[in-house]
Amino acid sequence: MDSSPGLEDVWQLHFSLLSGQEYTVPGLFIANTTDEPTSAMPIAAMPAPAPGPSTPPPPAHHGQAHWIKVSARRDGSFNVTNGRNGFTKDYAAPATAGGGSR
Repeated sequence: MDSSPGLEDVWQLHFSLLSGQEYTVPGLFIANTTDEPTSAMPIAAMPAPAPGPSTPPPPAHHGQAHWIKVSARRDGSFNVTNGRNGFTKDYAAPATAGGGSR
């Protein structure tokens, strides 16, 4: 994820308990955290349960819902806002070869 060329940030609608810290982005970029905060976040991914009739349901978010808003401009620049914490980040328009416009 972090090694994708040209990828500056990843924004998540929901924190993923199943992925652990390895695939979790910084909290500023997550709109919805866990319903019941724990004293520590899982370091490794949670093991997937064996499929079958006794399989527990996946974790669900039952708290207040927050949003992520993208505001794009004609020049290709945009900003993204996290509705939970008000964090906004601006992104510049991508550079184009030869200085032309898209």
